[in-house]
Amino acid sequence: MLSRRRFLRSSFGMVFGLSVLGFGARAQPQPIRIGHQLDRTGAVALFGKWHNRALAGAIEVVNRQFGINGRPVELVNSEDSQTRPDVGKDEFERLVTQKRADFVIGSVFSGTNIATAPSARALKTVYFPQGIATDITERFGNRYCFKSYHTVRAAIESAHEWVFANLGKRFTIVHSVIDLGRSQAEDWAEKIRAAGGEVRLISVPFPAPGDLLPTLQRIDLAKTDVLVHAFTAVETARFLQAALDQNLQARAKVLGLIEGIDILSTTDPSLEGTYFISGYPRRADQVPEELREFDREHRRRVGINPEGFSLENPREVVPIANLFGSWQAVFLLKQAAELVNWRSKPDTPALIRALEGLTMPSSVNFPQGAQFLRAQDHLVFHDHYIERVERGQLKILARIPREKSLYKTSTDYTKEEF
Repeated sequence: MLSRRRFLRSSFGMVFGLSVLGFGARAQPQPIRIGHQLDRTGAVALFGKWHNRALAGAIEVVNRQFGINGRPVELVNSEDSQTRPDVGKDEFERLVTQKRADFVIGSVFSGTNIATAPSARALKTVYFPQGIATDITERFGNRYCFKSYHTVRAAIESAHEWVFANLGKRFTIVHSVIDLGRSQAEDWAEKIRAAGGEVRLISVPFPAPGDLLPTLQRIDLAKTDVLVHAFTAVETARFLQAALDQNLQARAKVLGLIEGIDILSTTDPSLEGTYFISGYPRRADQVPEELREFDREHRRRVGINPEGFSLENPREVVPIANLFGSWQAVFLLKQAAELVNWRSKPDTPALIRALEGLTMPSSVNFPQGAQFLRAQDHLVFHDHYIERVERGQLKILARIPREKSLYKTSTDYTKEEF
């Protein structure tokens, strides 16, 4: 028979255990379930892996902050979105209808985000796509979709003046035909022409052909100051190596978005001297002083060392800038849900209204720096950086304030009915 002393000791242990997790001695309330449209295979599989780690780290922090409205948060993963829009859309629907996800953080593949957006509206589920094609917010979004990291257009808007002043106005853009590449080609072309520059576009099938020499031979270097590449990371590596073989890096300024090399080591000779527009420095010693305390905690939680590599595998590059979209989506949900005391799906319209126009101060929750979410197109605006690979390391040349990335949007989701 259990003695009174042993019973009390056992009961105290249970209460203490629950308290350590941030929740009281009462029975735990129903968890809030955040789904992840996770790509385990395909072109963005490594991005999917690290976004999942960022989500797990953010949810751990949230649960130590007493969850959301006193409820614990649970991460629910899809089986595998496979970097395929049709599969990703089906996985989203399974997350909501079968795995009972209350909210969903999306794939990094823009095509999957665009295919999924109608399902988010149909299932009345808040969705945070993690691809960066401009069309995610400008043409194919809706009131249930929110972008917690920049779009291609925001990155180009922030950096174009610096690029024109320092690199030139005669551009050749070599781009993949997928949404990520096409978006960069279209948005750069508009800015270049408006500034009186010259632009030549060269499209490449996806996946890119094994031999890229015919593509490189179409580049007219006599009319090119800036060579822009717009591919997924795997194809960027192949393109830049082929360009190095033709000595193009010495004959034109080579520029891209950081997403094109976010999982590549900058020690590769093909990256030396190339320029990038990024949303955050890879290396901790390049992070602005006022953000370093938050940066250290963020890296520790996700498993990233000061040089931007995995703590577990020092040879694996982590796409640190790209991860903020997932990390911060969790805290945006927490902030908005607690403003309106969100309990279940009927409260979602109130949560969406709370998200529209939120400001985010620099903190562990928002380690990328102070930001704001524009109500009309549901897009977060943050600072940007111009980086250059020098002696195998990314170095900051300029920091561009978030206000410079504001562009005129053609949409207004706040007018949509729920």
